[in-house]
Amino acid sequence: MQNIESHATNLVDVVYGNERLQFDDPSENWFEATKIYRTSMAWDAPGVAALLRSETLQKIATHASKRFDDLPLISLPDPLNSNVTLDEVIENRRSIERFQGSSVSLEQLSTVLQKSYGLVERPEGPRRPIPSGGALYPLDLFVIVNKVDSLEKGIYHFDPYRKGLTKLGEYSEQGFMEIMLQEESVQGFSFSVVVSASFWRSRFKYGHRSYRFVFLEAGHVMQNMILLATALNINSRPYGGFIDDELMKMIGGYNGVDDAPIYTLVAGI
Repeated sequence: MQNIESHATNLVDVVYGNERLQFDDPSENWFEATKIYRTSMAWDAPGVAALLRSETLQKIATHASKRFDDLPLISLPDPLNSNVTLDEVIENRRSIERFQGSSVSLEQLSTVLQKSYGLVERPEGPRRPIPSGGALYPLDLFVIVNKVDSLEKGIYHFDPYRKGLTKLGEYSEQGFMEIMLQEESVQGFSFSVVVSASFWRSRFKYGHRSYRFVFLEAGHVMQNMILLATALNINSRPYGGFIDDELMKMIGGYNGVDDAPIYTLVAGI
C-alpha cells in the first residue's frame, strides 16, 4: 500500500511539475469553464434561445464554411465507391510511420474529403456525414497537396457546398515536415488534411461548452478520413502535435483565437 501511495505522489509531481499542487491550473480551469450546471444554463449556453427565435441566425447557421469565392474553383470528381466492409476497414486500419512517395488519384482525395465532411442533402436541410453540436459544423478542411494526380502542389481549401477546392498558395515540403515534428514519418506523403476550427461558429450558441463539441467533432471527421483512406488502400496517420503558429502562418488567414488548426491527417502510399 505504501508503494502505491508513493507512486501516486510521483505521478502528481510529473503531471503538475511541482511538489505542491497549484490552485490556478489552466487545464483544470478550462475544464471547469466548460461544465454545464442546471442553475446556470441560461448563460452557460447563451445563444440557444436566440437561435430558436431568429430565422436569420438559423439560415446563417446552415451555411457553415469559409468561402473563397474570389479564387478559381477546381471541381472535385464524384467520390469512389468501395466494396470493402466496415469490419475489414476497422481491422486493417493502421497508423503508418513511413510513406513510399507515390501519388494518389484526385478521385481518391475527393472521396476522403467529400465522404468525411462533404455536404449531404436531407429533408431537414443540408448536413454532413458526422454528428455536430447543433448542426453548426464549425470545422474547415485545408489540404496540403504534395503528390496528387492532376493537382498542382500547394495549399487548398475544401468547399463542401461547391464540391471543389480553391488553391490558396504554395508551401515548402521541408518546412511542413518540420512543422509536424516528425520529418522522417511525414516524408514522401501524398497529401495532408488540416482540420481547422472556427470556434465562434459554435460558441455563439453553446458558450464555453462549445469547445468540447468542436474537439469531439474533429475526432468524428478524423475517424471518417482514416477509415476512408484505409478502404482506398491509402496509408494514413493522424497527428495532434505540431507547431501551431508555424502551421497557421503557412496556411494563412488565422488569428489563433477565433480560429486555429486543431488536428492533422497525413496520408500517402
